Amino acid sequence: MRFHYILRLFYFITILVAFNAVAATASPTIFIGDFNDKSGQSASEFKKFLTVALTNAGFSCCNNTDPNQDARYSISGLVDKKKKGTSYSALLSDNFSLEPDVFFNGKQIGGTDTSPAASKLSGSIEKLLANQVVTSIEVIGDSRLTPNAVMALAQIRPGETASPKKIIAGRIILENCGLFEEAQLYLTPGPEGRALKIIVKEGVMVIANSIPGPGKAMLDNILGPPIHDLPKFTIGPNLSELFSGNSTDNNTGNATIVSMDQLAHDAEKALAKFEVNDSEYEPEDLENLIGVASAIRDKIYAYDHSCRSMCIILLKLCSVLDSKTMRSLTYHLQNEMSQAASAESMKKTLARIEFFNQAYKAASETQTTLTSRLYAETPHSPIIPWILFSLGEQALKAEDIKRSAPLLKAATSVSSLPVSPEMLLLTAQAQYSNLDHKSGDSASALLRPLLAVPTLDQNVQKRIKMMPRWADLCEIVTAITDKDGFEQQLKKGDALILLDRPDLAEPLFHRLHEEHPDDARPFTGFGRLAFQRTGNLYSARPYIERGSKLPHRDRFFYELALAYTLKRITGEALPTINIEGRDSEEASATRFLLPKASTYAESYKQFNEPQALLISAGIEVLDDWLSYTAMKSEDACESMFTQTETLMENRPDSQVIRSANYFFSRFSKDRDSTRKLLAIPLSSKMGLEPRLLQLNLLIKEMYVMPTHELASATESAVIAIATDAESRSKVVALQADALAIVGLYRNSKENLLRAKSLYDLAVDLSNGQKKGRLLNNQACVYLALGKKSEADDLYDEALDNSPHFPEAVLLGNTVSSFPQKELELELSNYIEQTTSEELKMAAQKIIGRSESSNSTEGELINSGLLHILLEDVSHTEADYNNIEGLQLNFSYASNPWLLPAKAVIK
Repeated sequence: MRFHYILRLFYFITILVAFNAVAATASPTIFIGDFNDKSGQSASEFKKFLTVALTNAGFSCCNNTDPNQDARYSISGLVDKKKKGTSYSALLSDNFSLEPDVFFNGKQIGGTDTSPAASKLSGSIEKLLANQVVTSIEVIGDSRLTPNAVMALAQIRPGETASPKKIIAGRIILENCGLFEEAQLYLTPGPEGRALKIIVKEGVMVIANSIPGPGKAMLDNILGPPIHDLPKFTIGPNLSELFSGNSTDNNTGNATIVSMDQLAHDAEKALAKFEVNDSEYEPEDLENLIGVASAIRDKIYAYDHSCRSMCIILLKLCSVLDSKTMRSLTYHLQNEMSQAASAESMKKTLARIEFFNQAYKAASETQTTLTSRLYAETPHSPIIPWILFSLGEQALKAEDIKRSAPLLKAATSVSSLPVSPEMLLLTAQAQYSNLDHKSGDSASALLRPLLAVPTLDQNVQKRIKMMPRWADLCEIVTAITDKDGFEQQLKKGDALILLDRPDLAEPLFHRLHEEHPDDARPFTGFGRLAFQRTGNLYSARPYIERGSKLPHRDRFFYELALAYTLKRITGEALPTINIEGRDSEEASATRFLLPKASTYAESYKQFNEPQALLISAGIEVLDDWLSYTAMKSEDACESMFTQTETLMENRPDSQVIRSANYFFSRFSKDRDSTRKLLAIPLSSKMGLEPRLLQLNLLIKEMYVMPTHELASATESAVIAIATDAESRSKVVALQADALAIVGLYRNSKENLLRAKSLYDLAVDLSNGQKKGRLLNNQACVYLALGKKSEADDLYDEALDNSPHFPEAVLLGNTVSSFPQKELELELSNYIEQTTSEELKMAAQKIIGRSESSNSTEGELINSGLLHILLEDVSHTEADYNNIEGLQLNFSYASNPWLLPAKAVIK
């Protein structure tokens, strides 16, 4: 019996030793950075002692020139060694950006070297970092969900280890579940452990669990068994050793294992490239993301090796590799291959395309298996709706509606938590696409009440209003049978295209072409399907060319053909001609395109006369511009203005012609007539776009030469724009700009107060660099109203929002920050440093250096309170999509920056 107890004691001690060993290896790695003395020399002795002390405390340390890639923390600072002792100041930084920087200041009396001081600093660091347990969680912000529900959603509980992989996984869940407009997670370190703060701002939510699910059997059949190993990712030649799961120790040259926490951090960095703006990433960014995904996969490939947090992170990485991204990337690389200078370069590009295709296949399989694992473990977990939705969305992009529809239906019904409107919208659309009218109607019924929510996203509002159209399309497809006639079958084919059912539309158009080989309309259907799959008009070219030789060309054909032809001219030909000149081969080739485009436009009149007339006018002017090389581009634009003037006489209520007329009015040399044109109130039949153009151009004219007539016209144009417009943020910001300019010009407190209220709303509705301009203008209005302190705060906030024009903000900030006695000196310094002549002139006028009355157009000629600069942007294009068809867009944004004036300060 005694021997038995000894064995049990020995076993217990062994377990304790093992746990201590695990705890030691699990301690975070610290990079020992630079420690210098007061003279700037390296305090190498202190650094050496600190390394020894931290190592003895159980930390892994590295002190190479570059931080070790696996180092969680970095420590650096200053050391002052004197006869009586050593003092130090040190900064501890979290390289994963999960915790705030921590400062240490200390002093050690006595000692012949810096060892006691290093030991004291080591003790402070050990005390701070030793306990990595989450001791408390605080959920704050605007949310109807209980703190416990938010914690359950983030998959973090008090008492758990605050590992980076767990915190990063929590961030990913909260940012992607669709329930929050904003979500942030912060750790605060302390001797007792880590305090976690979760800050959320609730979005619009819908309780949707009343929608019947697809059934467990169907879901299990789609997801498959959870025990399958994850497929292996092929590693591309451009990826570093890091992403095979290993790194190299710079001291020994030996391979070291990259931790899961480090891989979680690498994943977060890789995802950031795609979440800011997915149109700006490079193929190398995607290669990097695939490398991280591969390394994580190697850690958790087997079911019994799963780590819940890493599963969630890998699932998010795989969701980036969707079919839409792959199509876009493949198209980009194929274009690159066609321009390859050598066979070797072409071979490398082909290998790259194959690598991405294999990665896409592996990511799709991985996402399905991971979803199966997580669903099998906890089918009613609050994270399951997002996971099922993500997989359903991927299937929808891959045109697999039979898989997508039940997954999306399950995502809305599997949990008692609410879902986002976007999730419910996609679910409704998928059910209609799956020709399940009843399920689509159930989801749509839950969406309609959201139209009364004032904070609902404008794009979501628009999509909800389109739900009856989806229902009608579903009804058309289900009502028309194979026995119906050719015209009805074409109608069914169009409905299938709009329902995103190419799998049904393509065989239908093939059958119709076999039955009616001399009809252009099946080829038009093929062209629209090609565009739908690629998003590229050039893919529709062969079908347009075949259809152009056949009878029965309909509206769909001419819209697609004109969109392709105009894209060919404006997207390829004109940029080349601008470089090579109008006597180049490209110019000659473009002239051959114009007769066909003109023929298309002539036939298109029967379907959309205003658009057709504008296109014909544009072709005529372009032909003249190409033929007469002495003709300037500005003259061509003025000729377009003249053409639109003529068109307006017979079609005064055409919105697209009115928009074109306003757009090209900027090039008219008869400015008085143009100003009179802009001052005429628009008909009540006019929509939003012409009104926005009119108001933007009135602001431009107020910048060039303000008059009381223009100010009155501007004020009237503000009132005429409907406040319930879909582009609410854009409209409110423009109204605020216009009223502020009128108020400053007239010194009207009433208009300034109205502008102030609109700016308050516009700032809340905006973000990014656009917000910086609005904050600047808001500050200028506050300054004009005598609220100097509030203006100063707003200018500071404007600078924090990285505005496009920081020098303009800095001028206002200078005026609001300094008293009158110091202002002249500060503005003199500003004048010397700024590069903008207009801003120099504005600053000079404030301090009274420039009082010249001989002003010309374009100068800051405005007297009194009004000083403005324009950062205007103009754009015109022919756009196309299968739903709205051909669209001619004429866009001009004035983007005024309000500047302080002398009268403001007085």
